[in-house]
Amino acid sequence: MEKLKNIYVAIRNFFASKWLAFTFVAVIVALFAVWYGAWWSLFVALPLVYDYYISGYIRRWHHSMMKRYGWWRIAYGVWCALVFALVVGVILHMLLFRWEGIFLLTFAVVAAYALWNELKTETKIYKWIYGWVHAILFATVVATLIQLYWFQMFVIPTGSMESTLMTGDYILVNKVSYGPRVPMTPLSFPFVHNTMPLNDSKPSFTTTWERSYRRLAGTDQVRRGDIVVFNFPEGDTVVMEMPAQSYYQLLRDKRFGATEAERRKLLADNFTVVVRPLDKKENYIKRCVGMPGDMLSVRDGVVYHGDEAEAEVANKQYYYNVENVRTGAVSERLLRDSELASYADTTRYALTKIDTPLPGELIPHLAVGDTAQWTLNNFGPIWIPKAGESIELNDRTLALYGRCIAVYEQRLLEQRDGKVYIDGKEATHYTFLMDHYFMMGDNRHASLDSRFWGFVPEDHIVGKASYVWFSKNPDTGEIRWDRMFKSIK
Repeated sequence: MEKLKNIYVAIRNFFASKWLAFTFVAVIVALFAVWYGAWWSLFVALPLVYDYYISGYIRRWHHSMMKRYGWWRIAYGVWCALVFALVVGVILHMLLFRWEGIFLLTFAVVAAYALWNELKTETKIYKWIYGWVHAILFATVVATLIQLYWFQMFVIPTGSMESTLMTGDYILVNKVSYGPRVPMTPLSFPFVHNTMPLNDSKPSFTTTWERSYRRLAGTDQVRRGDIVVFNFPEGDTVVMEMPAQSYYQLLRDKRFGATEAERRKLLADNFTVVVRPLDKKENYIKRCVGMPGDMLSVRDGVVYHGDEAEAEVANKQYYYNVENVRTGAVSERLLRDSELASYADTTRYALTKIDTPLPGELIPHLAVGDTAQWTLNNFGPIWIPKAGESIELNDRTLALYGRCIAVYEQRLLEQRDGKVYIDGKEATHYTFLMDHYFMMGDNRHASLDSRFWGFVPEDHIVGKASYVWFSKNPDTGEIRWDRMFKSIK
C-alpha cells in the first residue's frame, strides 16, 4: 500500500512539475512560430516562457521596482487600470448602451475607479473583479487564437444547403484543412465578425492596419465535393438596410433607376452603404462543384466537368412539377434525389424539373447573346480561372472574368478605343494570379451561389465544414437531437 502511495505521489509531482509545464508550453510556442514562419520570434518568446515557469527573474525585478520607485508603481497602476477599463468598460457598454458617444465616458469612469484602487488601496470587490478580468483576458486570447488558426463555430442562417445542412445547424469549420489565413484586418473586436454585439450599425473592426493575403500551410486542399465556408465575393459593399441582398444585384435592378449611375446615386442617398475588407465580408457556405481549370456546365440540373457528371450528392434536391397521370392534377414538390424512386412508376407520375429562365440575373448578367439562354438547370459551359493559365480578352471574357481581374486580383483594368489595358499597358490576354472555385448549394433551386455572383477566389476561402455539433429548429426552438455531432459530407 505504501508503495502505491509513493507511486501516486511521484506521478502527481511529475505532472505538477514546473519543468513539465515549461516544456509543454515551449513546444507549443515553437511549433506555432515555425508554422507561422516567424522562427525569429523564438529568441524572445522562449526566454519569456522560461522566466515565467522556471527562473521568475522578471517577476522579482518587477516587485523590487515597485518598492524602490514611485513612478514605476504609478506607471504600472495606469497600465492595470487601462486593462481593467478595457475589459469591464466594454462589457458594460455592450450590456447597457447601444450608442457610441457614451463609450468613452464609460471607459473613463471605469479607468478612474481602477486607477484609484491601484494607487491608493485595493478594495476586496476590486480584487475580486480584477481576478475575473485576468481570467476573461486569458480566455479571450486563447479562444481568439483557436478561432483564428484552428477551428471556428458557425450557424447556418438559410436553407440553401438543405437537406445536407439545415437552418439552425451549428457547425464546426476546420481551418487547418486548407491552412488558416493570417488575419488581414487584425484590429477587431473578438468573437464577432463585422458588427458589434447589440449594435448592427457599428463596425467591429478598424482598417487602420491592414495586411496582405497570406495563408499558412494546411493538411489538405480544396477538393471537388467539399462543403466550404468562404467570404461572399460580392460582399465588399453592403446596403445595411438590405444585408441579405447583393449590392451589385441591386445596381442591376432597374427599379432603382434607368442607368447604373442613377441606381448607385439613389442607393447612396437613401440607404446606408458600407464597404468591408475581404476577411470581414459575410460568410457563406456552399459545396465546391468546380475546381480551377474545369470546364463546367449544368445540364438538366446536373453539374458536368467536361463530359463527366458530378459525383452523387445524397441530399441534393430540386423543385419538380409532379403530375398525376391518371387525374391530370399537378403539384410542385421539393424532392431529394433519393426520393425520386417513389415516383418511378411512369403510369402514375410524370416529373418535370422546374427551370426558371433568369436573363440578366445569372452571370455574366447579360440579357443578350448566348449567355441569355442560361438558366438554373442549364448553365454554361464556363471555364473556371486557374493560376498561371491565360484567357483572350474580349467583350465576352471581360463580362465573365472582369471582376476577377479588377477586384479579386486587383489589377487596373480599362477599356479605351476598343482596346483593353491592364495596369496601363495594352493587353490581348490575361494570366490569372489565383485559383478560383465554383460553388453551389445542395438546394439547387433555392441557392444564391456562383451561378448568380461568379467565382470564389482562393483568398476568400475560410475553411472546411466538418460536423454539426448542435442543431435547433429556428421556428419552434426544438433541439434536433438526431443531427448533433453529425459529420458533414
